[in-house]
Amino acid sequence: MAPLLEIKDFHYYYGNIHSVKGISLYVNEGEMVTLIGANGAGKTTTLQTISGLTKPQGIRGEIWFNGKQIQGKKGNKITAMGLSHVLEGRHVFSKLSVEENLMMGAYLRKDTAAVKTDLLGIFKRFPRLEERRTQLAGTLSGGEQQMLAIGRALIARPKMILLDEPSLGLAPIIVKEIFEAIKEINKEGTTILFVEQNSKIALSTADRGYVMQTGEMILTDTCKNLMANEEVKKAYLGGE
Repeated sequence: MAPLLEIKDFHYYYGNIHSVKGISLYVNEGEMVTLIGANGAGKTTTLQTISGLTKPQGIRGEIWFNGKQIQGKKGNKITAMGLSHVLEGRHVFSKLSVEENLMMGAYLRKDTAAVKTDLLGIFKRFPRLEERRTQLAGTLSGGEQQMLAIGRALIARPKMILLDEPSLGLAPIIVKEIFEAIKEINKEGTTILFVEQNSKIALSTADRGYVMQTGEMILTDTCKNLMANEEVKKAYLGGE
């Protein structure tokens, strides 16, 4: 069976800058896969290109999602195909309430009754969002905003979620809570590809991993094997 997401010989150019250099990766339906590497490796650019947030003229190569080529398509078209993206830095609508933010994620859905059921499910998963459902999103803590961003992606009922740096700027206890939620979301059937600066938590969470370095894919394996790899330990796990 073909992967749910597959990238083939993908290049990205910012003008004359060749920022992603012929990478290939795949994610099977139901998998959780992580993409790790230092800042500037090209991880965020890769996610943004998958979800249609980069300039089409910079793209070379193929990106397939659910059996269809999507490179160069507009972001709203890709979202409608069942792919949601939680951006680095959360990007909630600060002047809208928690509930209004969540409903923005359901804008393509017509099944009103099911949306209400899903909203209750998100509140059950993240009780703090229910407590703050009428509160402006801009007044939430960083952890609460991350929960909100994930909830907003989930309410679209995607086949796959892209997550960019879900632990960024959060206290360790909140990071643990966020990643427990991510694991549960995956267990319930949503395919996940995530970029994460904290390589230790990334490799202890995902099934498989890819390592990027200066725009190139240098290594891929199961996360168990990557955690045991001496080069990975030295470069990304503090030599442990």
